[in-house]
Amino acid sequence: MELNDYLAALRRYWRTWVGVTLVVVALAALILTLTPPTYKATARVFVSASPTIPNSASFVTQRTKSYPAIAKSQAVLGPVIDTLGLDTSATALRGRITATNPADTSQLEVIVSGSDPAETAAIANAVAKELTDVIEALETPASGERPVRLTLTDLAEPPVAPVAPEPALLLGLGTVVGLLLGAAAAVVRMRRDSAVYSESDVRRAWGADSAVAVLVPRRGRARRSTLTGSPVRTLASRLEVAAEERPLHVVLLAVAPREEQVTREFADELAAELRGRGVPAAVSGSGDPEDEAAATARIRLEVAPVATPLHFWRRVATQYDGVVPVIAAGLVDTGELREVRNMVRAASLTPLAVVLAPPHRRHLRGRKDRSVRAVEPVAPDVPVETKARPAMVTTGRPARSR
Repeated sequence: MELNDYLAALRRYWRTWVGVTLVVVALAALILTLTPPTYKATARVFVSASPTIPNSASFVTQRTKSYPAIAKSQAVLGPVIDTLGLDTSATALRGRITATNPADTSQLEVIVSGSDPAETAAIANAVAKELTDVIEALETPASGERPVRLTLTDLAEPPVAPVAPEPALLLGLGTVVGLLLGAAAAVVRMRRDSAVYSESDVRRAWGADSAVAVLVPRRGRARRSTLTGSPVRTLASRLEVAAEERPLHVVLLAVAPREEQVTREFADELAAELRGRGVPAAVSGSGDPEDEAAATARIRLEVAPVATPLHFWRRVATQYDGVVPVIAAGLVDTGELREVRNMVRAASLTPLAVVLAPPHRRHLRGRKDRSVRAVEPVAPDVPVETKARPAMVTTGRPARSR
């Protein structure tokens, strides 16, 4: 897949993308709510050497590196538990303690984590104090001269704010993970979806070797073009040129029966575009005021569902100038469009173009929704009963009857 395919998947299934993202963010927020806060308290001990020790600075540096391990020893933690009366074991308490010797320093940092700020600070101070006593006892030889001295310089204070969980980090991570999972879900849906959405989908179903024109809605600045800005303008230009020689009778084939209204609206818009260009045009059987002039229009458009009787296909092959399949994007399966192609070829029909129209276009031109009526196409020589309506006024060349 190329970058355009991924972008198309995100545009097509943006609800899936957004939905998965919101679910993951909601889960992150739930975790944030249910996770108890964790506090950390730090106590610091300074290590100094006796003046009688030669090269005391180097001596202290070397000895201090081994002291952090003593902070987690039973010799330190046992008295701390007894002194504070903690209801825990040395093993459990050891998991809450971190002792470090910052690089190039003669200090020890005792860091204790827990859910109770006051208890956390008390444990940190108790461990630091007990650590000084244990180390001095271990380092003092039988002669009684202390080579090192440990001083508790910074007492731990009860922390005010928890260090975990971090709302910004957790929600930010949830958003990123949600966006990635949502994008992956959109791509998977696109790969599994066999509906027709784009020009490439139409050509794959219709046949890559076919020269039939596929008219799709344009995007960006291209849709402002007066010739190719939309399928309606492009098809109107081609029909206008073809109508120079003789009147045309074209069938707009509704490929998606459940969205026949899409095809009918496209036909109405196409007829309006042609009339705006000075070409008399009308839609047969639509119930519009132009129905009276359908028989004399230069270009007659007729909407027909794909499931029409066989005799109608025969009339189309002999009396009509061509068909234009209109596809409602996302509502026609690739297999359905391939079957329509086979029907068109089997009936020896001339496909003037294949139009890909967006579904639910009832908002165009502020028109109200009209109920979809299954109207069987009528042959040109069969009169249609209509109410008396004013004749259509057109400009340009007078219409000639076929």
